[in-house]
Formats: sequence, structure tokens, C-alpha cells
Amino acid sequence: MPAYRKLEEQTPLSPVSMTYAATALGLSTLAVSDLDCELDVRYGSLKENRLDIFYPPKPSSDCPVFIAIHGGNWSHGYKEWMGFGAIPLVAAGVIFVAIDYRLSTVSRFPSQLEDCLDALSWVHRNISRYGGSPDRIFVGGHSAGAHLAALATLRTDLHKNHSLGANVIKGCFPFSGIYDLRRDDKYGITPSIAVIEEFLSSIDDAVEASPICHVAGNRVPFFVSWAENDAPLMRQQGAPFVSAVEASGSHVKCHVFPAFDHFHIHLDQVRPENLHNRVLIEWMSDPRP
Repeated sequence: MPAYRKLEEQTPLSPVSMTYAATALGLSTLAVSDLDCELDVRYGSLKENRLDIFYPPKPSSDCPVFIAIHGGNWSHGYKEWMGFGAIPLVAAGVIFVAIDYRLSTVSRFPSQLEDCLDALSWVHRNISRYGGSPDRIFVGGHSAGAHLAALATLRTDLHKNHSLGANVIKGCFPFSGIYDLRRDDKYGITPSIAVIEEFLSSIDDAVEASPICHVAGNRVPFFVSWAENDAPLMRQQGAPFVSAVEASGSHVKCHVFPAFDHFHIHLDQVRPENLHNRVLIEWMSDPRP
């Protein structure tokens, strides 16, 4: 029976973050025990270049695929925090892929984006072996993973460097993310917090790393969500990012999850009835314009 690897130790986070991490890992361990999966698949040559694949017991030849990117301030986290999201999606006939990437403690931006694009390229080239369709790939992520999912979707200028053709991503589902890393107080709070400065190689990279700066010409549909009690930057930046995507001419919807905080918005995705799951499954079966 598959089992998760022993996770490399990371520096402690806040108590509430550690509770979230333990809960997410526990739920994901249940997913591994209950679902068909292949763990620690290599998508590149680096030790961080690993992904987990969860798939239906009798997949068709054209299952839709969801790539999930973990959060953790770009400096922490594991793909194993995301696996529980496979529980409702695999039941709906979706192949679920959770990816690791280099953390900022190992290598700064753009390493994280490069890894996400390499993982996307691997999935596009190989997912048919698991019954997935390379023409039905969706991406999403939580917190720092939301930022990376949006950036990987919007930075199409980099796709050819990773052997990706046009229109590989069919939909993007970032939740509780930040989308503008520039030093700007127009959101009511300046996003110059230490984790951003530790993530970027230089503050001059902020434009390159900000999804909101790359929405022009986008045609990938977005479902952007955040929590009523989310962290301040997530609450302040969600709506402006939605407006920017909409102004680009893209199909975009958003939702604020009432009562949830930065962590429960993710943990609730274990439920099939969660709106994130319902919209994702709907869009996968009914392609957006």
C-alpha cells in the first residue's frame, strides 16, 4: 500500500499554522490509504521535483486533471498538505496532482515558478498514462500556491521555455492568494512583509512575480476565492485582482467564503459540497469561453 515519505523537517510556523498543517497532513494520509495513487513521481532532476497523482479506480482515457499547489509563505509546506483535496475530486472522476517545488529557503524567485511550469509540462506530456486528458488540465493552489497557480497561468511568455504550447491550462482556481507583490499601499496595507522579501531575489522582481501585472491578453477562466476572515493581504487584493482579470476580457468569477479563515477555506475542500469543488467540477465538464 502506498504511504507518504518521511517529511523533511522545517522551521516551526505559528501555532495556528502548525494545527492547520497537522490537520491537512492527517486528512491527506486518509486519502492515500483510501484512493489509488502514485506518490513521489519525479517531474525533474531536483530532489524537490516530485508530485503525487491520485486517480479513479477505473479512469477513462480523458479524465480532467487538477494540479494543486501548496502554500506556506513560499518558505514552508509540502505537497502532502494538498492530497485530501483528491477525496471529493477523484470521486467525481478527476485526476488530482499535488506538486512540490523549491522553497525560498533553498532558492529564490523565479525558481518556484520554474518548478511549477516544469510540473505542468510533465503532467501535460505524461498524464495520459494515468487516464488523464492533456487537453483538460486545470490548476489551483492555496495561499503562496494560489499566487504560483495564477502566475503560472498568466506568464505565458515563459511557457515555451518549458515545452508548453498555447492554451494548456483550461482554468485557474487560486484561493486565499496575493497577486501584487509590489511595495504599494493602495490596498490599505503595504505588501513588503519579510516573507515577500525573502521570496524575491530582489525587490525589483516584484513586477515579474505579480500576477496582476500579467493579465493582459489572458483568456484562461479564473475562479478566485478568499475567506471572510482571511489574512489582510488576501482580503485586500482579491477583488482588485478579479477586476483586473475581468478587464482583460477573461471569464472570471469570485467568491468570499463566509466565516472561514485562511486555513478553513482550504480544509473545507474535503467536502464534496464545498463551492470550490462544485465550480471546478462544473467547469471541467462545461468548458468556459
